[in-house]
Amino acid sequence: MALIRILTRLLPLLGCLLASGYLSAQGPQFTIQDLGTLPNLPACNGLALSQSGNVVGYCTGTPGLNLLINSPTTHVFLYSKGAMTDLNVSSLNTPFPTGVNDSGVVVGGAVTVNVATLSGTASPFIYENGKFQTPPAQLNDALPLAVNNAGEVVATSLQISSGSFNFFVQSSAFLDSLSTGTVTQLASSETGGSAAALGINSTGTIAGATVPPSGSGAIPLLWSGSTPTALPQLSGFAYAIATSVNDSGVAAGEAFTINFNVLSDPNAIGHAVLYQTGSATPTDLGALPGDVSSAALGINNSGAVVGFSSSSPPTFSMYLAAFIASPASKYHAFIYSGGKIYNLNNQLVNGSGWQLSFATQINNAGQIVGTGLINGAQHAFLLTPVLSPSIGNVVGAGFSTPGVTSISSNGVFTIFGSALAATSEGLGQLVDNQLPTNLGGTCVESGTTKWNLYYVSPGQLNVLAGQIPTSGTVPVTVVTDCGTANEMTSPAMNVNVAAVAPEFLYFLETKNGENPVAAVDASTTVFVGPPGLISGVTFAPVHAGDVITAYGVGWGPTTSTDPIGTLASGIAGLTSSNSLTLGGKTANISYIGLSPESAGLYQVNFTVPSGLSAGSQPLVLTVDGVTTTSNAVIDVAN
Repeated sequence: MALIRILTRLLPLLGCLLASGYLSAQGPQFTIQDLGTLPNLPACNGLALSQSGNVVGYCTGTPGLNLLINSPTTHVFLYSKGAMTDLNVSSLNTPFPTGVNDSGVVVGGAVTVNVATLSGTASPFIYENGKFQTPPAQLNDALPLAVNNAGEVVATSLQISSGSFNFFVQSSAFLDSLSTGTVTQLASSETGGSAAALGINSTGTIAGATVPPSGSGAIPLLWSGSTPTALPQLSGFAYAIATSVNDSGVAAGEAFTINFNVLSDPNAIGHAVLYQTGSATPTDLGALPGDVSSAALGINNSGAVVGFSSSSPPTFSMYLAAFIASPASKYHAFIYSGGKIYNLNNQLVNGSGWQLSFATQINNAGQIVGTGLINGAQHAFLLTPVLSPSIGNVVGAGFSTPGVTSISSNGVFTIFGSALAATSEGLGQLVDNQLPTNLGGTCVESGTTKWNLYYVSPGQLNVLAGQIPTSGTVPVTVVTDCGTANEMTSPAMNVNVAAVAPEFLYFLETKNGENPVAAVDASTTVFVGPPGLISGVTFAPVHAGDVITAYGVGWGPTTSTDPIGTLASGIAGLTSSNSLTLGGKTANISYIGLSPESAGLYQVNFTVPSGLSAGSQPLVLTVDGVTTTSNAVIDVAN
């Protein structure tokens, strides 16, 4: 039927008034990219990531080595635009990078530890404008730990001494501006205490920690300018550090208690933490199931946190384990998102053969860099988020004002949201006169039942509800890549249901709120409405005595025996009580029920009553005591 085809084309283009809804979150999913290796250097770690996707790390000739204990030869790499480049850092023994920005500035250094004497030092490098720069004298014994796009570098002198493996007992924190050549030493919040700067955001806020003169604890800090502000401690932990901070001032880090006088403390504990702005209590992110410790290393502007969880207690290297240790089965990369911690190994859509150990940074695009094992080989990886389908609102497909927020059996409704489909696609050739339940790779489900679809697009789906109860709610989910191994399912939204949810379909929504009902003159087949309503389509007003057919959805049960989703084989009248008025006058109904050769579409054939004034007159249908909205109008002429 020509009208049905036109309505099908128009339906995705109609305006809408959305009821407020809740956009639920689910565990994020990612695709993984193996960053490869350098020639003859098969073991690589991924350490830092810029906002544009530049990655830095290092490769060695032998897998499974710890940089502090084994001191292997390392080659620092920059991965940019699909290519891995050896930066040839030759001035340091066992160098590793810690930061990179969008301009390709790379910072890092080397740390040496003498286990016998409990001593050690750090040395820096700065790579800028395609070559290595001489670090400022103030940073001679410091390790740069982060750089932002403004060229601001934070560094910390890691001087292991005084019989302790605590890197920060006598440390100093610095801010180095590459553009001005100015180096500022950052003050501790404790008189006589030491300071450590570990991360920096795009506006220059610095994350770190301070250690009191006694060395008996650590206090997490944020510096705004050069002013330190202490962050709250997590109850039960003597030490805490902030390792990164986003542009809203929300920081992530680690709270821990450990004996730094031994190389390995079996009683040590460490938990990843989140420091929310204005909150007097940090959030304990805990550890992944089966693990006993964790550390947070990166946070983005969406508040997603990445790090690693471990089945073993933390060692003196603390969060730096992700930089200097090799991947192993005891380490598990995590992301904290939407109030829940997820094992990144379980969030991959193409991760066959991968075991992800460390996630070191996340940028604002949601990309994550880290280190793992691919079929047993030590490689750097880059994760890119896969958009998961999310339902924002569910509303009747007529887009009435106010919106119809209940659905009924054999009722057409619209889902609005994000990532609902890969592309826009309408109905093609039907199979066995049945609307598809998988259209363009998208399915809509209630429980285990798939519902029929008219139209899919990334932001909108038009759906035909199956057989559902007449009251209460039903869960509705959207599945993309439906029927494949990469299926992604939205969180379920509980949608109100009713025996009937009647509304008319409209040709369009007007600014004055009077919406012309999708209707046709039964004798002339001319569309009903003021001339010129839609360009290229003939419209005319109705007159008293004309027989009109108006179309709608959600009108409830009929005498049909056809399965829902099948094109109606014939007429099937409504079984519920019904009445119709036009301009407040009763309209004589000659037929009301399913529209033949359609699915989910209802029609009412009626005679235009006499005595109506010219202009837009409200058309109101009542089914089983439920009325359509009063903004549905028919254009009448005398």
